[in-house]
Amino acid sequence: MEGDPVKLLASATSPYARKLRVIAHELGITLPVEDTTPMTDPAALLAANPLGKVPALVLEDGSAIIDSPVIAAFLLASVPGQQLMATSGPAHWHARTTEALADGVLDAAIILRFNMAQGITSGPWVDRQYRAIERALSVMNTRVGGSGLGDICCAVAVDYLSFRFPDLDWRSHNPALVALADRLLATPAFIATQPPA
Repeated sequence: MEGDPVKLLASATSPYARKLRVIAHELGITLPVEDTTPMTDPAALLAANPLGKVPALVLEDGSAIIDSPVIAAFLLASVPGQQLMATSGPAHWHARTTEALADGVLDAAIILRFNMAQGITSGPWVDRQYRAIERALSVMNTRVGGSGLGDICCAVAVDYLSFRFPDLDWRSHNPALVALADRLLATPAFIATQPPA
């Protein structure tokens, strides 16, 4: 693979990084992970991503690719003939849209986590995040089976909700997502990338 990844800078519990690690596992790409705590602004992370966010993929030539959708696209493009996502046409955009929905669920969940850390557990902004998650899950429930990439993203998102928001009952209203998660979470790629408790 040209421009082989040297390492993925990521925190151990980052769901965005988990998505990439699952994709790499499914594609047969070796993807070393360097445990990185973004809130401490480590020099290696800031050199790779001036925004100070993980994940960031550092390549052999020292350049970096940032943001999980871009890194996912890089990994997929690195393996000719990969079967996780169509390379063009409606199926391609269906997969990308499902990825965006799943990433949006993660974005809202992480906003809620930051708010909770500051003691903010209610209010219009908090309520808006919960509503966004609920709406997105309802749509994701109808998109299961659309692509390998989309299914991976959905499973990562709902497993993160189970991990960080155990009281959020997403399973009662999303049977297709439940079946998908139960199936994928038992696969080697998901077992190997399970976040620490």
